[in-house]
Amino acid sequence: MIATLKILLSLAVVALAQTAVLAYMVIDRVQLLKTGREITLPIIPVDPRDLFRGEYVRLGYDISRIPMTLLDGPLAKPHETLYVVLEKKDGGAWQPVRATRALPSDGNPDRIVLKGRAVGSGSGVRYGIESYFVPQGLGPKLEAMARDRKLAALVAVDKGGKAAIKGLIIDGQLQYEEPLF
Repeated sequence: MIATLKILLSLAVVALAQTAVLAYMVIDRVQLLKTGREITLPIIPVDPRDLFRGEYVRLGYDISRIPMTLLDGPLAKPHETLYVVLEKKDGGAWQPVRATRALPSDGNPDRIVLKGRAVGSGSGVRYGIESYFVPQGLGPKLEAMARDRKLAALVAVDKGGKAAIKGLIIDGQLQYEEPLF
């Protein structure tokens, strides 16, 4: 009887821990989308389908290739965490101006820091905002809009550089907004 009670109590603790982890993930994402600083990045979709996850667009950004001269220290190793400082230029475009391995502190309102991971041994960086799920049949249409430079992503960024896509912008108008839940 006592062994059964211990097993049930252990299962309850495990279930509670798993629920807490899932709740944290949802709350963290909602907090980022609600309170993160917004930036708009032009995008280039690459691949519109995944048989297991549904239709999505693969997104490429100009800021995903950074000149190695911007990196403090030696070349980045694959999967190494990098913080890329973006600066808002005339016309509203965001361009990388510095990359570092530690979170920089910069109070300039025309700058924002994105946390990413180095790709390969080159100058590529992924920020976790490279794919976006879309309604069935919409992927090829978005690809065409990206080729015509009519597509951009609205991205929320928190103080630690973590980014999430809030929505897609077509011809300057927010068309697809990510739901909070």
